[in-house]
Amino acid sequence: MLSVLEKSFPHVIERLQLAWGDPDAFDAMFSDLILDKRGDRTGWPLDAWAELNFLQSVHHLAYGVAKYRAFQPDPFDSNWLR
Repeated sequence: MLSVLEKSFPHVIERLQLAWGDPDAFDAMFSDLILDKRGDRTGWPLDAWAELNFLQSVHHLAYGVAKYRAFQPDPFDSNWLR
């Protein structure tokens, strides 16, 4: 049985596969998928959106998040411990 993305958006699956395993590349690609830079997008169907979010969660759990998204406390600032 094919997933929603596999059935209706095979080009998205190809893009996900190319970036899979690289948190920075995956984040850039994922942002490109969800942000409308052309101004003519209508959004994702709810089932495709749910699948994209699930895949993003799996990727984050398996490979971590992009460096710029990861919380990196200032080692000289003890206020973040409170």
